[in-house]
Amino acid sequence: MHLVINASEIGRRRGGNETYLLGLIWGLAALSSRPQVSLLTCRWDDFPPLPPSFPQLNVGPYRRLPFFLWQQALALRRLKADWYLSNFFLPPVLPCRGVVVVHDLSFRAYPDYFPRPVAWYMRWLTGLAVRQAHLVVTVSEFSRRELLRFYAVDERKVVSIHNGVGPEFRPARDEATGAADRAAIARYGVTPPYILAVGNIHPRKNLARLLEAYLTLRRRRADIPPLVWAGIERWGSDELLERARTAGVTLTGFIAQADLPSLYRQATMLVYPSLYEGFGLPPLEAMACGTPVITSNTTSLPEVVGEAALRVDPADTVAIASAIERLLDDSALRERLRQAGLERAALFTWEHTARRLVEQLR
Repeated sequence: MHLVINASEIGRRRGGNETYLLGLIWGLAALSSRPQVSLLTCRWDDFPPLPPSFPQLNVGPYRRLPFFLWQQALALRRLKADWYLSNFFLPPVLPCRGVVVVHDLSFRAYPDYFPRPVAWYMRWLTGLAVRQAHLVVTVSEFSRRELLRFYAVDERKVVSIHNGVGPEFRPARDEATGAADRAAIARYGVTPPYILAVGNIHPRKNLARLLEAYLTLRRRRADIPPLVWAGIERWGSDELLERARTAGVTLTGFIAQADLPSLYRQATMLVYPSLYEGFGLPPLEAMACGTPVITSNTTSLPEVVGEAALRVDPADTVAIASAIERLLDDSALRERLRQAGLERAALFTWEHTARRLVEQLR
């Protein structure tokens, strides 16, 4: 069996989709029994290493969607693929069986969070891919339910396979690791202690309420650590970013994958009050690093964190502020969440994700 993976987003610096592809590819490489794997890649300035045993067909610079979808079809004929896996979209004409990975349905559940053309093409092209795919993979049971809610599709071909967390996300082993962590995050203008938020600066990440909760606490007490937002700016965030700068929030922009563990490990806590998530990798990555987590009690997030994080109503600013204050003041609670988080995160590995996928392709 020959599996070809659309790895064109690797190097694009666009967050979770790229993390998924990297994790899945290295998870497949770790399997003792796996299919033949080839990768369709694009030319990016910042391209991470990939398994040398997986041949790459580089199709040049990233192209706009209509052309690139046809470009994929031609490449698949050339590679003689049996299966083709891609995030969200598949070529209109597939010369092999297709697997489409649908990470979340935010463009259907909250279309107002997206520019109208983006919401439209996401809805249309994802719907087309879901209909033509032989297998549809979602990254949580929540996303599976959402997909079946929004698309008329045979539920027997829709399977939920959880994401994993890479082995680089682990607690600091010694003081030398801690010193290296501090040096790494200093390049982004970050110095411990700090309260961390990770993810694209986008309305559904609910950072406006996090900022309001943080400012409420800061007006009440002087010992609140600085707030750090790590992520790239997306649409609809200009006003929020201006408010954050005025409030003194540290805005790091894009964080290189190699530096993310350092950022988590040095944080006092991760606060992730997202309004809608298909999975939610940052809470899991933070827990794997031994960092206490506050997150939302909605969508996929309880499925991911279990009882190993403080869960709050993301629409309740007072609840967000209270949870932050609890963690700051209660060292025993921080230690309990640290231990529970490490145990919970250990259940999620990319090798397990890859194995589940291969089982579905047989």
